[in-house]
Parts: sequence; structure tokens; C-alpha cells
Amino acid sequence: MSARSSSVVLTSIGALTPLGADAKSSCAAIDAGISRVTEHVYFACTPDDPEWDQSLPLFSATVPTIDPLLDSLERFYELALPALTETFESANLNRADLTKTALYLSLPQTDEITFNMGFSNFIPELCKRTGLSGLADTCINQLGHTGVFALINRAVDSLEAGTLNYCIVGGVDSYLLSDRLAFLDKNWRIRSDRNVDGFIPGEASVMLMLETEANAKQRGANIIAKISAISEAEEPNVIYSEKTSSGSGLTEAIRGILDQTGTNNCFESVYCSLNGESYYAFEWGLQLTRLNKAFEKMNNLVHPAEYVGDVGAATGGLLIACAATALQQGVLADNKALLWTSADDNKRMALCLKQA
Repeated sequence: MSARSSSVVLTSIGALTPLGADAKSSCAAIDAGISRVTEHVYFACTPDDPEWDQSLPLFSATVPTIDPLLDSLERFYELALPALTETFESANLNRADLTKTALYLSLPQTDEITFNMGFSNFIPELCKRTGLSGLADTCINQLGHTGVFALINRAVDSLEAGTLNYCIVGGVDSYLLSDRLAFLDKNWRIRSDRNVDGFIPGEASVMLMLETEANAKQRGANIIAKISAISEAEEPNVIYSEKTSSGSGLTEAIRGILDQTGTNNCFESVYCSLNGESYYAFEWGLQLTRLNKAFEKMNNLVHPAEYVGDVGAATGGLLIACAATALQQGVLADNKALLWTSADDNKRMALCLKQA
């Protein structure tokens, strides 16, 4: 386990989700409990007996402004462009600031479908399309649900060291490509009448502008929320293994947050990557039995996958967007929130977000 405190703040958010064309509308719809889950226009899941039974409908959450038949890398650019544009414009930066700005993106977790999709050139092409030339640093990872939190960890290093003034950290993902859906259906991951222990596939893009609190105050930026601590740990029994989760990785990741924010800390609001799969629900339940005092006052458990489907690598960004919006509006009674994510591999991460 590793955990750290942070002086980094969030000053701008951009998003494109099945529920909204920007961050504000997306977070408001999730907070209101509105769902965008509908039957997919063309993909059908495998029935119990493929030789005799009819194909089963797939329920998914699709961004309505993107052609549902778009089945290539271009789908990820159409997701990323609006969110990146919104983030940069609302941050009130100018072109001269780009030389002290980095762009870190979390992209789909590597598997036998995504490993050769050409994501290595994603940021250069995205910058070309948006005109964001001359960035100080760029980076991608493909760590799935934990990808955004891992990149925030990297951003904190550079921002606090003074090598960057700004860092845009984002996540872009879509499960709604025919090859990915077929792979997930074959491996009993997506929900259908054949497999009730699965997730609803979704898609989204979320971008976050980060900077140190001192830098934000100096330029008079609107501080939305503060990242006060971040922690990571590893789970020995991953989802594709024959064993259920031990819960140890998630427990240690959350324990790291408690160590940084106070061992007697208690969280009323939790935002998490629970997606409907029993593996992750069992993991969360195990953690609750071990750190139960930290959650004895919990009255607000938010898992956006219920409304927009599982958004993969964009999950961490969406959790931060929802929690930060609630904190800025002053609707979280204890003025803080615990966020956690679990990836399909062994990485588990947690983050504490506080009111600015």
C-alpha cells in the first residue's frame, strides 16, 4: 500500500456521457437518478443454447450524439473532443499556458481486443484536432477503472514539484464496439438474460483540470474541490481468477486514506465503481466488515454505473466530477467524500475529495 496527502485542487471539469453533453448536466442527471440504459440498436447477446434459442437483447448506455454504428477508434475521438474543449475553455487558460500544461489520459484497459487499436497515437491526434500544441508533457495508461486515479497520482508529483502549472487528467472509454461486446459476452461479463451477474456497458469521457491550491488562488481560479489524499494497493485475487476477491486490496487502499485524513475519520458519502458484478459487491462488503467504523454514518453511496452503465477508464473521472459538483453545491453534510475504484487487474485505488 502507498498513500499520500495532496495540495492539488480541481478547477475545471468537462464531460460527455449518456446523460449529458457537459459536466453540469451529466452530474445533475446522475444525482437525480435518471437512467439512460436502453436496448442496444444492433448487438444481441448469446442465448443459453445458441443453436436453438433466439439471441438475447443487450441493454447499454449510449451517448445519444454519437452514431451507434460508429465502430472504430473514431468513436473515442468523438467522446474525447467535447469534454477536452469544455475543460480547457472553462479553465480560462490562454495559449501561452500550454507550455506549463500536461495532458494525461486513461484509455480502455488492455485486453485481446484493445491492445492493437492504436491508442499509442491517441493524444497526438487529439491535440492536432483541438489545436493544443506545445504541451509540456503527455501520458496515457490503460488501467481501466483505476486509470484516472493513477494519473492523478502522477500529476500531483509534477504539480507539487513545480514542473507543471496545470495538468488535465481525463478518462475516455466505450464498450460499445462490436468486437469488445462480443469478447465481453463470450467471457460472461455483460448482463443479459443468460448472465445476470454482469455489467451494463456504457461510454463516457471526463476531463479534469488540476493545479496546486496556491497557483489557483494566485490566478483567481474557481476552485471546485480539493484532492486531500490518494492511496493505492493490490488485490491478489483478480476477477478472472477462480477465487473471489479477498477484499484486502480495497481495504488497504481505503485504510491509506484514513491514515492520511485521520484514523477516526468517518465518511457519510462514498462514490465508487460498483457496476453490478457480484465480484466487486462482495469485495466492498468484505471491506465494510473490516473498516466498519469509518462507514457507520454512511448515508450516501453513489455508483454512477447504475445510470450510465460501466464507463471503464472514464470511471474515476466521473466519480470525481459527481462528488466535486456535490461538494461545490454544499449538499454533502460532512464536506468531504471517499471515492474508490477497483480494476479488472490487481490495482485498487481510493481518493478523498474535500470542499474547497
